Amino acid sequence: MKITPASVLACSCVILAIFLIGIFLGRNLNGSGIETELIPSSTAQESTSIPASAPVHSGKVNINTADLQTLMTLEGIGETYAQRIIDYRNANGPFESITDITKVEGIGTKRFEAIMNDITTGGPL
Repeated sequence: MKITPASVLACSCVILAIFLIGIFLGRNLNGSGIETELIPSSTAQESTSIPASAPVHSGKVNINTADLQTLMTLEGIGETYAQRIIDYRNANGPFESITDITKVEGIGTKRFEAIMNDITTGGPL
């Protein structure tokens, strides 16, 4: 098989087209990133619809917008802690950083360290 400049150009064009399509598919119409939702793996297989209640970034749970069920997908966060998170943000406004979640009663350093890689406040990553 002979490699010609035309075949190199054709391959380069195909690779560039695939790259640009990938970028386009990762953006919505106004150019910002598409928000996705975290679904617990046990319900992801059982459910046919995705609830629109908890936008996340990069697969992380947004602690400023997540509902009770979504918060409960975090390690060590059951119904009681999830409700405390919701109550705290309702009383005090949105969390400014993920470390602010330690201000919620019962969420200390150990619990925070278990979930810190799985949460976001929705701000710049």
